[in-house]
Amino acid sequence: MKPYLQDRESYEERYDRMTVEDCLRSEQFFLEPHVECETEAEARAVAGVNQCAWEIKKIFLTLDWYKKKEETVNEWMHADKERDDMLETANPPRNVTCNKCYERMSEESRTTWERGDKEEVLFFMKCSEGHLPMKGVFADGVELKIKERPCPECGGVIQPERLPSKKDVIKTKYSCSSCGYTDIDSFSLSAEKEEDSTEYKKNRARFCLAGQELKDAQDAVMRMEGMKRLVDSWKHEKEHKEQYDAADRLQKLTIPQVKDLMTKTIETTQYQNLTFEKPKIERFVAIEFSLEELETDNQLASTSNLQKLIKETLKDTNWRLMSEGISYRLGLMSGRLRAYESKEDLLKLVN
Repeated sequence: MKPYLQDRESYEERYDRMTVEDCLRSEQFFLEPHVECETEAEARAVAGVNQCAWEIKKIFLTLDWYKKKEETVNEWMHADKERDDMLETANPPRNVTCNKCYERMSEESRTTWERGDKEEVLFFMKCSEGHLPMKGVFADGVELKIKERPCPECGGVIQPERLPSKKDVIKTKYSCSSCGYTDIDSFSLSAEKEEDSTEYKKNRARFCLAGQELKDAQDAVMRMEGMKRLVDSWKHEKEHKEQYDAADRLQKLTIPQVKDLMTKTIETTQYQNLTFEKPKIERFVAIEFSLEELETDNQLASTSNLQKLIKETLKDTNWRLMSEGISYRLGLMSGRLRAYESKEDLLKLVN
């Protein structure tokens, strides 16, 4: 089995533990009293406010952890796979000799090690005669120098001694020849799984969202965001009351009404035979129209005059001539009208 890359459940469990720890810290911050209350009633009121604030914070905090879980677990697994690949393909250093007998040392085990700003493979080299100390050497032959440990009792130099241990554990005994002080250091090459306590499982159920709890949190956020949008719209309407009032005063004409208005306007001009195509109802409502001009001496003036006429006719309504303006060909003039329906679109007409 590869030393770093584990099954996906192991990474998800690590992420869940981080989630629980962060949520517990946040819960403690919100629920612990930060002010001194003079009366019991005041203390209950403050506690109630804090509890309400925490419930809102918990929704967003647990959802944030949930949203990042998949990506984070994938990143961890990818990084550990790369570490395993690096361990597997690395070549041990050559010509590493024992400091006592000068025999060549051989590899006993390997692990990854932070060297400067990057991670490299560190080889633990042993003497065939059993002489200590072992050496930690990188692939390029550079030895990892560990500072000597001074004796905490007398300040003398502590001597290391390798002890028998399990496969994935390195145990070293440090002894002081001056005062007899000893200490045993254990280094694990593989992380051991923590035992799950009942309390942890309860907190994991509270903070690691799934099933109905996840749906409830998502629905709560949607409700809060909807309320925020509503409050923001009230605030915006209050701050821009004049524009909203002007938009409310616009005539909200239906399709038959705008056709009738245009027809009555054209009747008193030099234009005739106004016709409308079938309205196009897509993202917005648009109607294409065409009419004929009786006088055709000046094409540019005719289109300009018609455009001004239509704009003046529709200025107090929710309809406008579309941006392409009026097209002209052989006395036939055409264009399109667009309806504005939403409050946001109506505001654009009066700004």
